[in-house]
Amino acid sequence: MKNLVSIEWLSDHLYDEQLVIVDCQFELGNPENGYTSYLKGHIPGAQYADLEKDLSGEVGEHGGRHPLPDQEQLQTLVERLGIEQDSKVILYDHEYGAMAARLWFLLGFAGHKARAVLDGGLQAWRGEGHKLETKVRQVTPSSYPISLDKSMIVSMNDVKQAQIEGRTIIDSRASERYSGEIEPIDPKAGHIPGAINYFWKNNLNDNKTWKDPEERVGEKEHGHEPIVYCGSGVTACVNLLALQEAGIHAKLYPGSYSDWISYEENQIETK
Repeated sequence: MKNLVSIEWLSDHLYDEQLVIVDCQFELGNPENGYTSYLKGHIPGAQYADLEKDLSGEVGEHGGRHPLPDQEQLQTLVERLGIEQDSKVILYDHEYGAMAARLWFLLGFAGHKARAVLDGGLQAWRGEGHKLETKVRQVTPSSYPISLDKSMIVSMNDVKQAQIEGRTIIDSRASERYSGEIEPIDPKAGHIPGAINYFWKNNLNDNKTWKDPEERVGEKEHGHEPIVYCGSGVTACVNLLALQEAGIHAKLYPGSYSDWISYEENQIETK
């Protein structure tokens, strides 16, 4: 299964028995708005997953603003969504696919391969004239023992080792945050020393659909297993998806910049 599917594909397969659809709408700063929007209208049959309640773990001193959920939390989510080993899981949101890409990553981390992000998300579905529903359908919880693939992630110390080795480290935030010109969220401005910048939204068109493959982050050579990060490990997943589509096995630094700066000894760069 491809990592991206079209509106046409989903329309044709909407009532497939093995299909699971997950709505990942979420608004940073207004955390209840995502579920409210889901209730107002979602793709038929879609279940809901919340960035902070379902797709993130408990925030601590380190680990960043959106730590990865632990195995028990992920297990609970997979079973609540009714995902079986033969399920094809389609993920979408309403804002350039970042939240959907986060769950795309987490399902891969949990060992589930057949999952994809809906190209263009909810906006494209509506734009093609397809219906929404407000009903929250009940699903039968699954029984699907997951196994975490920790080869997909790196720790803060792994990032330091990558700096020594000269491996590519990609900062997925907007250029003005990367440069330290502004920092609206985290207490320190700048980026991890040695990182290059590729803004995650540069993979997408203004209408929230994905650009052609040659226009995405994977168009350039990034060496062996580049490391990708953002502010808290969410929007970086869009770059990860683009790199995987290009055949590049990149790794996520889950805590990302917000974890990096939680260690006083860690240096930052601005430029």
